[in-house]
Amino acid sequence: MPDALDRDFSRSRAVLIGTWDYRHLRPVPAAEHSLRRMRDLLTGPLCGSWPEDRVTVVGNRARLGELPHELTLDLRDVVDVALFYYVGHGQYDNDDRLCLALGESSSDPVLRTTSSLTFDAVRLAFRASRAATKIAILDCCFAGLAAGRDDRLSGADDLPRSPGFCLLMASGEFSTAWFESAADGPRPQTYFTKYLVDLVEHGVPGGPPGLALGPVFQDLAHALVRDGKPPPRSRFGDHAAEFVFARNSAHPHHGAPRGAGPPEQDRPTRSGPASGPPGAPAGTSAPGPDADAVYAAALALENGLDGAADLAEIESLYRTAADRGHADAMARLGLVLEGRTRARLRGELFRETSDAGVEEAMHWYRKAADHGSVFGAFWLGLLYEDRLGDAAEAVKWYETAVRGGHEGAREALKGLRDRLSRGLGPLSHAAGFKEAP
Repeated sequence: MPDALDRDFSRSRAVLIGTWDYRHLRPVPAAEHSLRRMRDLLTGPLCGSWPEDRVTVVGNRARLGELPHELTLDLRDVVDVALFYYVGHGQYDNDDRLCLALGESSSDPVLRTTSSLTFDAVRLAFRASRAATKIAILDCCFAGLAAGRDDRLSGADDLPRSPGFCLLMASGEFSTAWFESAADGPRPQTYFTKYLVDLVEHGVPGGPPGLALGPVFQDLAHALVRDGKPPPRSRFGDHAAEFVFARNSAHPHHGAPRGAGPPEQDRPTRSGPASGPPGAPAGTSAPGPDADAVYAAALALENGLDGAADLAEIESLYRTAADRGHADAMARLGLVLEGRTRARLRGELFRETSDAGVEEAMHWYRKAADHGSVFGAFWLGLLYEDRLGDAAEAVKWYETAVRGGHEGAREALKGLRDRLSRGLGPLSHAAGFKEAP
């Protein structure tokens, strides 16, 4: 791979979109500062100094208008690197499609699709592009929905596939992304972008001269999980994992190392919950460092290039961390046992597992929730609603997750209550399963 500084940027284009002021949604001042940091990183020397005319910045766009058309035009003639970045509120519509919120985006799931930039529109813009490497970075809630269709940015049976694509997501399909509040400092940032830019700016001591996207993401995911932040997601295709995104400032070839991470006074800590839409999930239990390391290893495997092939090891590592008291490992072990992890990694529709698998998944979801994991509470509520048809228990656990700041649980609770008010009941697909006494 050539050094990032050797790239001919006349053949590349970056489109950066950020929204922080909203009419119907909570404002996110951190998105403004993260957008500026991403722009400064790309146009700075570490990423090869992208020229200003090759970086389109769309800040605080109020209405959708011609934005999908403009995005397609921006990326269509790119033949080297096409990069898309979004920071702000992420929402999902009634078909579980990711909607990137703009200033006047609606909070109504029916209207989100028509008032937001859907990721489907971004995907179409990538498909129209001739770029050899296509990169999308989504710093928003529910970003994992972007990978839910075919796990890739571009290409279809009747279209040539891009030689390389990379999809970096700050959150899972139905989990939130966190951000700093004004109480954290005068220039709050979203955690995903902050950690990403800090990592690139401070470099990787002992690493190669160039920082490739794959290793950068693994270091990023490890740092976020280590500091108690939501685990990010990624998808890579072909050569994109080895694509050199920036030069390594800590490499001797590029001058004196600047350290292994941000200065201690700037480094996020676990001293309190982060802020996130509509509030930060509360901290989970405090397992020992061994459990943290095992959980991080499992998460790295799950987010790797061939997670499905490592499913047995992923389960083993999550089980080890769960046995050592790691609450989020308990929740993710439940996802493995219920079959959701396998379906996601293989790009398949989720189908219920055997009763035994559901019973053990329920055990770990409940244990995770008892240890303070909002993710465990959310998935337990979903299992009660979707598998057992037990509305009362589903409401109970959704409410627990909502109190911890889980936005997906808030939406699920709202939908369930709406159905109950209409006499429709929960969305149960396998009511024959009976919970063990």
